Amino acid sequence: MCRPETAGSEGNTKKSGTASSSTSDDGNGNEPNKVATEPSTISSPTATATAANVTENTTAQKPQPLRLRRQKRDKEGEYTLASTSATTAIAPPKKKKKKSSKALKKHGKDNPSGGLESLIPSLIGVAVLVMAVMAQRGFRGRASVAGIDLGTTNSVICVQRPSKGVGVIDCVKDPLTNSPIIPSVVSIYDLQREKGDIKVGPSSKTKTLLDPHPTRVVVGHAAKRRIDTHPHQTLYNAKRVLGRPYNDFAVEDLRREVEFRVEEEQLQSQSQNNDGKAGRESTPPLPLEALFRVDQDVALSPQQVGGYVVNFLMGLAREFLGHDNVKSAVLAVPAKFDAHQRRRTFEAFKLAGVKVARVLEEPTAAALAYGLHKKEGVEKILVYDFGGGTLDISILHVSEGYCDVMGSDGDDRLGGADFDVLVAHLLAQQHSSVLENFAAYGDHDSIINNNKVEDMAESLASSCSRITDDIPLCSVSSFHTLGEKMKISLSQQQYQQQETNGQIEEDSIIARSKCLALPPFTAEVKSSSLQSLCESLYGETLEVSLGEYNKVCQTLFDRSVVPATRLIEDLTLQIEEIDEIVMVGGTTRMPQIRELVRQAFPKAQLNTHIDPDVTVAYGAASVID
Repeated sequence: MCRPETAGSEGNTKKSGTASSSTSDDGNGNEPNKVATEPSTISSPTATATAANVTENTTAQKPQPLRLRRQKRDKEGEYTLASTSATTAIAPPKKKKKKSSKALKKHGKDNPSGGLESLIPSLIGVAVLVMAVMAQRGFRGRASVAGIDLGTTNSVICVQRPSKGVGVIDCVKDPLTNSPIIPSVVSIYDLQREKGDIKVGPSSKTKTLLDPHPTRVVVGHAAKRRIDTHPHQTLYNAKRVLGRPYNDFAVEDLRREVEFRVEEEQLQSQSQNNDGKAGRESTPPLPLEALFRVDQDVALSPQQVGGYVVNFLMGLAREFLGHDNVKSAVLAVPAKFDAHQRRRTFEAFKLAGVKVARVLEEPTAAALAYGLHKKEGVEKILVYDFGGGTLDISILHVSEGYCDVMGSDGDDRLGGADFDVLVAHLLAQQHSSVLENFAAYGDHDSIINNNKVEDMAESLASSCSRITDDIPLCSVSSFHTLGEKMKISLSQQQYQQQETNGQIEEDSIIARSKCLALPPFTAEVKSSSLQSLCESLYGETLEVSLGEYNKVCQTLFDRSVVPATRLIEDLTLQIEEIDEIVMVGGTTRMPQIRELVRQAFPKAQLNTHIDPDVTVAYGAASVID
């Protein structure tokens, strides 16, 4: 359909070359008339009037394009045909009304949201559900950081609970003694072994490669109590010979000090000697090392003994934290350990099923524990680590918050245990008749029908209620145990007297203890029972004064400062350059040792307020990767 166009005010139409037609309603519902406009002049009045009306209507209301008419129709609900004098309303078809839900009626006026915002509630719900499932399976967020000091005499584990920055550090205590100091002692009490990977500990996920089964091995304080009653099945001081060849002087020293058998390991295969790298002829075979013989079927290496200790420590940590999400540890090793000794230490952790997350040298860990790497004006730190088995001296250089070990020295044949040995020798001299009676039971068929005095002692200790940890059977082994207790007592009395009187009187400080002695061996005793022998035991009082102690230990005191002064000379330093001294190890509790260090380094600040037994593990646990 083409719209008619007008030419101006005269009412004449322009030639379009086409005919235009329109329809109109007569108002009575009759058929509309058809109007044709020819491209010629209309001369009749009626035609002129009609043309004028059409021209007037088209001039007043110009027909709209189809698109605009449709929009108007959709908006107003009716549609007017173009070029007509009358219009017919055409109602749009009625749409079927949809039922609205109750939720739509309730929230229909709410502001709509979409995209990620609409998914947030669902995502939160899923996250909560996942965390609940993980918590049920033992996960408690970021794995706790564990720091372990695997020592010669004692070991410690400290854990860092997750927090922003450095979290809270706890040194885990043994529930048996409420002390974080765990003796590095292992005792085998059941020799029936199970092979292969065994699930142990508080979690079934924890596996070890230890054999015998860890549940048949006593570790820590409970094992230390068995030194007197089961000396041939109780192993200790393993770190002294860790990674050392059998012909090393440290192995010979250990053989003289302990009652369990120390023997040379059998020849290993080439693949074992080269850590599984068979076929590499350029790698020399490792020297044969020491084994600790328990019986004909069981012999443990020093790293295996360490593995039991690590396994025990990790078990304590998991129980303390209440979850299993601690499977790796920061390991602290002596600065002077060579590559092979460090490798053997790694093996101990591997046997316990523990991953070593990081290796930290013990003097560095000690400095971190005191925060000396952040202290202003500190450049040189001397770490004096006097433990139960060795004396280790290290000097650290501090720069921009980092500690670097400048050098290390020490004495591998000097430790707290050596003081215990000298006290035990002193007691043996003072009570030689008691030990002679004890040995006599091994020279004859004993009351349990064998000639092994240790078997008789073990049987007697397990059946006689009079024998306790505080009052053991008098023997060489118990003299070592009692000697350590008396050494500690002498140190405690010195501190008390120093605080009270301001000075120490050697003759007034005496350490006392007691043990139960066997009666002389006679035919009557031979035919008696264990119960009657238990009743015949008599108490033996043991005493050592501070003067006697200082006299017998003087040679050890003299050796205790030599490595420190020697290291100063080797590094071409001056004693005055040492700013801080960190005292580490239980032996540094002795007042005599602290005084000797003060005299050797008069201008240095002595750091002793952290328990010297836990300093290294505490510093290792403070490390966050």
